[in-house]
Amino acid sequence: MTTIVLTHPNESCPRFQVFGVYDGPREHRTFAVQEFVKRDDAERVARKMMESHEADHFRRVVKW
Repeated sequence: MTTIVLTHPNESCPRFQVFGVYDGPREHRTFAVQEFVKRDDAERVARKMMESHEADHFRRVVKW
């Protein structure tokens, strides 16, 4: 299963981050970590990653 994650800025990371998480029967890994200042750029890359990696899920993380 592949999940694309978009995290919003918070105290520990002041930028948007987009990355993929692969969770298979014998393997768990994070890949293609990218940081962005602008939300629009992060959203665009997340959508492209969803298509190119044929992701099963999308997760948005917003911490206040």
